[in-house]
Amino acid sequence: MAQLKITQVKSKIRCLESHKRTLAALGLRHPHDTVIHTDTPQIRGMIAVVDYLVFVEPHDGAGGATTGAIKAGTAKLSAARTGAKTAASTAKAAKASADKASAGRASAGKGGA
Repeated sequence: MAQLKITQVKSKIRCLESHKRTLAALGLRHPHDTVIHTDTPQIRGMIAVVDYLVFVEPHDGAGGATTGAIKAGTAKLSAARTGAKTAASTAKAAKASADKASAGRASAGKGGA
């Protein structure tokens, strides 16, 4: 049966008590803890409760790195955590800096004697 690699990425401070107990039941005690569980409806339900605190990915059992996130939003969340920029945000930032540079050059030319 398929296995899931579950990593706690956020602290449980200021979480609901039931969410703290769910993390404990999953075997997660503090951020950056990782556990492997069999993919069952019960485990999926527990993950759904604390999805804002954990990162979930498939586990191949070979001990190597795996690819592909379980949830669609997990990849985007992971990129946000690492500070990675999407192509759209990079293009938007480049356009904004180019606009600032051209505006700066235009205003510098007007004030000259």
